[in-house]
Amino acid sequence: MSNKHKGSNNERELLKMFSENGWRAARVAGSGVNDESPCDIIAGKVGKKLAIECKSTRKNIQYISKDQINDFIVFASMMGLKPIIALKFLREGWLFIEPKNLRDTGNNWAISLEDAKKSGKRLGQLIS
Repeated sequence: MSNKHKGSNNERELLKMFSENGWRAARVAGSGVNDESPCDIIAGKVGKKLAIECKSTRKNIQYISKDQINDFIVFASMMGLKPIIALKFLREGWLFIEPKNLRDTGNNWAISLEDAKKSGKRLGQLIS
C-alpha cells in the first residue's frame, strides 16, 4: 500500500472518529499536493474549530519540514482555526499535539513518541 493511500485511510479514520463524537469534519482537497491547502482536515463543533495536519509513522520520532508547519500555522491563523497535529505512532493510536510542542532539529520540526505522550492529548481530551 502506498504512503498516499495509507495517509488517506488515516484521514478517513479521523473523520469517522470526529463524526462519531458529534463533530463535523471534512478532508481538504489536494492536501499534501499543493501549497493552497496546507492541512488535511478541518473539524468543528460549536465553539471549537480545528485545522488538523495528520502524520503517521512506524518510528519513535516524527519529522515535519519547517516550511510545512509554517504554512499550516499561517493557514490556520488566517482561517480562525486552532492548529493541531494528529500523530499516529505504530501501536499507540492517535495523539494530538499543538505545534508549539515540536522540537527544532535544524531543518525540521520533530516530536518523539515519548514527548507526544507527555504533551499530547487523546481524542476524548481534545474534543471535551
